[in-house]
Amino acid sequence: MMRKTLWIFVAAVLLFAAAGCKKEPAADAQARQQLEEAQKKLAEAEQQAAEARRQLEEAETKAAQAEQQRQLDEARKKLDQAQKQAADARRQLEQARQKASQAQPGPSQAAPATPAADEKPSGSSSPATTAVAPPPPAPKPVTVPAGTQVVIRTAATLSTKDAKEGEVFHATLVEPLVVDGVTIAPKGAEVEGVVVESDPGGRVKGVAQIGIALRSIQTVAGKVEIQTGPHVAEAKSSVKKDVTRGAIMTGVGAAIGAIAGGGKGAAVGAGVGAGAGTATAMATRGEPATIPAESVLSFRLKDPVTVTVK
Repeated sequence: MMRKTLWIFVAAVLLFAAAGCKKEPAADAQARQQLEEAQKKLAEAEQQAAEARRQLEEAETKAAQAEQQRQLDEARKKLDQAQKQAADARRQLEQARQKASQAQPGPSQAAPATPAADEKPSGSSSPATTAVAPPPPAPKPVTVPAGTQVVIRTAATLSTKDAKEGEVFHATLVEPLVVDGVTIAPKGAEVEGVVVESDPGGRVKGVAQIGIALRSIQTVAGKVEIQTGPHVAEAKSSVKKDVTRGAIMTGVGAAIGAIAGGGKGAAVGAGVGAGAGTATAMATRGEPATIPAESVLSFRLKDPVTVTVK
């Protein structure tokens, strides 16, 4: 019985081993299949990785080329701007040199040289920064105070014989009109005046007189109206001449009366002659008052005058 059981056990073991030997090859095949699939997937992954690496390298190359192109474009743009600025600088330098040459002409001045194409303007040695003339000063008002002396020379004779009140006469400045070192009107400037009085004189005792005053002057800023005190000229007195004429007429009358009727006639004749002499003197006007041509006369301003000097 024991033996039979042992044989049964051995037979079972053998059957079990046989069954295990049959299953082992199937497991190995599955493992090999999985291994092959894994290897295949690995190969595919490596291939994909290689492709991705290649694409990355191509992208990096393209990016590098694009960056280089961008940098090249920027460099070209900067070069164009620099060349344009250099051309503008050369043009401005040439204009400055021409202005400087016109501002300071001279027989010994050499013509400015044209800069070469590759010459760069220098801020320290360029003549444009030193030779350009400064701008002219701005116009400023200058006031000629009241009481300022104006000396003129008349152009024509003025006389009470023919000059009327309100008549305009012409003259020129003998001395320039200067205020604080600024010339308001130069020597020889045109002056206009007016006859303010023309009195031919009364009878016997009266003497003729003429008065003139200035009304305008030609300044550096144009014609300017002015007001001055008058200059008055009187005729020489003719009283002595009139008295002498009366005495002569008295003597003549006395002589005529003596011839006609003796002493009494002489007295009457003298009275008649004296009356005639007086009447003659009363009927005769005195010498005219005259201001000769080329007379140098001095006037003074009544009111201040403001002139804008450029």
